[in-house]
Amino acid sequence: MDWKKILIGGIAGGILLFIARFAFSALGNFIAPYDIFAIGGMRAADDPAMLLFFAYPFVLSFTSAVVFDRVKGALGGGDGGCCCCGAGLTFGLILLLLVTVPGMFVIYSSMVYPAGFYIGNILFGLIGFPALGMLYARIWGV
Repeated sequence: MDWKKILIGGIAGGILLFIARFAFSALGNFIAPYDIFAIGGMRAADDPAMLLFFAYPFVLSFTSAVVFDRVKGALGGGDGGCCCCGAGLTFGLILLLLVTVPGMFVIYSSMVYPAGFYIGNILFGLIGFPALGMLYARIWGV
């Protein structure tokens, strides 16, 4: 494993996902306003454990960087143009299918969340994960 690339990808990807998470959540909230803290089961904003929420993009980025390092050879590469498009988009689609689709399914089937929440999360998966995959492909040069 290439730990240097995993470290760079984990940090850069965490920043990308952090920005994407908040941008798409804000957009979803703009389209269909809601108060996330009014939803049952959410921790209070002043709960110290709530700080861990902000680590999620980095946890996801580091774990997916390790996976990308292991599977990059099976993803296919570029066709001489943009090296990140083939492997990166493929990896982003895999993340979309493995993270967003089941996550949204379990939330929709078991909880009552507002439409803005779903809009933000679906946009995050549709745009954020392919962007993350292309970032990784660029870092790894595949």
